[in-house]
Amino acid sequence: MSLLAISCVALLVGQTLGAGYHEDVGIPEAARIRAKEALQASERISGGVASRYGDNPHLAGILINLRSGQMSVCSGTLLTIKKVLTAAQCWYDGYNVGRKAEVVLGSLQLFSGSKWDVAGVTVHSKYNPSTLFNDLAMMTLRWSAWVSNNIKPAFLPDPANATYTFAGDEARVSGYGKTSDYDELNPNTNQQALTVTVMGRWDCYYNMARRPADYNKIMCTPGNIMWGTCGADLGGPLVIPNFNGTGNHLLIGVTSIQSPFGCTTQFATGYTRVTEYLSWINSNL
Repeated sequence: MSLLAISCVALLVGQTLGAGYHEDVGIPEAARIRAKEALQASERISGGVASRYGDNPHLAGILINLRSGQMSVCSGTLLTIKKVLTAAQCWYDGYNVGRKAEVVLGSLQLFSGSKWDVAGVTVHSKYNPSTLFNDLAMMTLRWSAWVSNNIKPAFLPDPANATYTFAGDEARVSGYGKTSDYDELNPNTNQQALTVTVMGRWDCYYNMARRPADYNKIMCTPGNIMWGTCGADLGGPLVIPNFNGTGNHLLIGVTSIQSPFGCTTQFATGYTRVTEYLSWINSNL
């Protein structure tokens, strides 16, 4: 790590993590993605592989109309035919708050897919937008989604295995963010997914640009100059695909803390650890 990067990290310690997501990322991403899809393009995980229909049937794109009148974007995970889990900062980032939202399911493109109105949003009661502590929200769809090869809920970990850390396991992150820090409008990109390795807690601590309030409730995947989560990937799923050969996608994390220095840096991405919140998640399904 360079001295410049170390200095930048030092400046971020103690600063707020989540405040300003919509102004800094979500609103410009919404405008950029819409313009790109007008050229028959979409944009996603930086450095990832273009997804095919059915690869990530649990992935939800979220279009958020803010009270300011602007539009923002996030990602989420379908857990039942009427429930989508996402990051709390997608609904309230400390400055901006959502007014209404739509969820896109079964689509490789964010703005052109089938949409479901969101009837209600439950934000974790102890969510802190400054520290991103308890960064979870549950969205309830007004109408049930139909299950198909392209739309299918992810599975949750068994509470009996809640202490398992997944460190060293291969996982998949998917979403609707940029393909690189220098992403341009072009007709050749699509929804992206990326295979990553879950880091141990200490590796997580030493490799994040933004330090979370409680590392026990966060999990990380490595950063790289060639790949990483980006922009509208926030709130999206980190899963173990084909868990134990069942063909089911096991949700283990929700994208929460991204590097302020860009998508393709060597800083780790932080995810809200699902096993730490199984009680809250299940009580809101």
